[in-house]
Amino acid sequence: MDSTLKKTLASLVLLLRLSTSNADELPAKTPESAKALPGGFNLWINPGLVSYHFDRNAGYRGLNWGFGVQSDLSDHLSVLAGNFINSDRARSNYAGLAWQPLSWHSVRIGLAAGIFNGYPAMLNGGWFAAALPWISIRNERVGVNLTIVPNYSNRLHCAISGQVILRVW
Repeated sequence: MDSTLKKTLASLVLLLRLSTSNADELPAKTPESAKALPGGFNLWINPGLVSYHFDRNAGYRGLNWGFGVQSDLSDHLSVLAGNFINSDRARSNYAGLAWQPLSWHSVRIGLAAGIFNGYPAMLNGGWFAAALPWISIRNERVGVNLTIVPNYSNRLHCAISGQVILRVW
């Protein structure tokens, strides 16, 4: 594993540990505290994602830099949008919803569904729909979203992906 990816994965693990170390002191659901803001609005940003591909010899890009935003619409529903440099080294865009009906302390579990583009072998880089398992671990200001991307007919490449999210509003 390349050293930059190791450092990034180690940082994600540390962030997970820090975000859950005092889970009893953290609010169970971030949207409750967001409701104290005018109109209940909240905004999270991310710098793209990190992907660990199971096919380590294929040369896929693991550091998928970009920019994304996320906002909680309710305790269980968030809207997501952004872009990143994908594992095939092309620019991808995405928009979707994350539905996470299960929660325990700072952990939320569910599915994310949305539309993506930019993968050259998938519809020649065109838009396609996808649903993925979605786990969020976060406190009031920082968190991590995790998912598993399935292998799809040599068009999408199996990986565990994570993104650090920072609350700015």
